[in-house]
Amino acid sequence: MTASPLPPSEIDLSGRLILYVGGRHQHVAHLRRIIEEKGGAFVHHDGGVEQSMTKLSNQLERADAVLFPVGCVSHQAQSKVKSLCRRFDKPFRPLRSTGIGAITEALASVARPQ
Repeated sequence: MTASPLPPSEIDLSGRLILYVGGRHQHVAHLRRIIEEKGGAFVHHDGGVEQSMTKLSNQLERADAVLFPVGCVSHQAQSKVKSLCRRFDKPFRPLRSTGIGAITEALASVARPQ
């Protein structure tokens, strides 16, 4: 049985570092604010558009969890994220949308219960 997701007001990231790969550049500051308001730390990688995939490996190794919107990141980056997450035993959440609901649900799934 799967635990029901935490309500947005109860999400506590407890200092966990969340890596967001891909997405739209104009959403990054908003995502950072949401994650920091929930007690987390935020780092972004563009999925290989301007940043190297080596940098992605380094960021992912330090991250506690990884989120990526499947519609806003290359298939190559998605494959790389999935393989690195499996190698480093990191939770990852592919997001079907970049909306606040999808982000909140993903954060609740990687948060520590209060």
